[in-house]
Amino acid sequence: MKKLSIFLLTAMVCLIATSPILAQGTVMLFKGSWGKDVNQLGIRLPSPGVMPVAPYACIGGFDVDAGGGFWFSDSVNSMLKCYKDKTWSYIMLNFGRLGDLACYRQKIYVLTREPDGIAVVDPEMGKVERQVKIDFKNPGRIKIVSEQLFLIEEPGIGLLICKNGQTTMHPAVALEAAASENRIFGVQFNLENDSRSIIAAEIADEVQEPEMLGLYEAGEEIIYIKTAGTVGNRPVLMVSKRSSPAVLDFIKLGDQATPEKTVSLPVFDAPFLPASWKLCSDGRFYSFSGSVSEGFKVYRAENAL
Repeated sequence: MKKLSIFLLTAMVCLIATSPILAQGTVMLFKGSWGKDVNQLGIRLPSPGVMPVAPYACIGGFDVDAGGGFWFSDSVNSMLKCYKDKTWSYIMLNFGRLGDLACYRQKIYVLTREPDGIAVVDPEMGKVERQVKIDFKNPGRIKIVSEQLFLIEEPGIGLLICKNGQTTMHPAVALEAAASENRIFGVQFNLENDSRSIIAAEIADEVQEPEMLGLYEAGEEIIYIKTAGTVGNRPVLMVSKRSSPAVLDFIKLGDQATPEKTVSLPVFDAPFLPASWKLCSDGRFYSFSGSVSEGFKVYRAENAL
């Protein structure tokens, strides 16, 4: 009996040690390798052993649909790849240089550069339903507000608003691709290194000037801050501070930009992406990480906002 107890205790320790659950409330969901096969993602290494730090040399973006399918824009292989129920599938696209993507109402919206625009893909039919032509300079994140209203960030330039096929640049350059049904949110830099102004503009037929919702004060130097998206009608920030650069805080803001809840997650190594963690369309946090030798891994945060 004593030997059996020792065996069981040892087995439990080994099970805990090899569990995919990580520190700080994250769990590894699945992993894969680089390549051209259905169950692989494409990659172009700038030099041997070095991960890409520029767009279109790896995945352009990822999101999770309502049915739990993980979608990736495989820019190198000009495909959309999906992982669901431990099975990989793909949709071939006649577009080059794929960027960010978003799942919205049973459709996949993906940025393309050859030609410029957004391809709307019907995953059930496995084909492109339509392509909205948009002239880009440097497209980044996208947000699908409705079937006819898209927000596209142009880093260093501003926010493109594409409505009913017509595209305009919003005059408030601090607005980002984070929106509820009726408001667009953004982060405006201040002279103080420990605070930022949170702004919002109404979504209307005519471009609206933004208003200041409040001041987010970190209490110490901020080294990275951006909107992560929204939960309900509330904006969510992702913030990294000088004292903990390896941690990304996701903060849901309430009235007057007052923090209501925070989820802290470890920063993983990843190829060129807006951030290693993303607040996906199903309302949960997921991360894509990768290395040359070990391939890629996908994580989910156990905590939610």
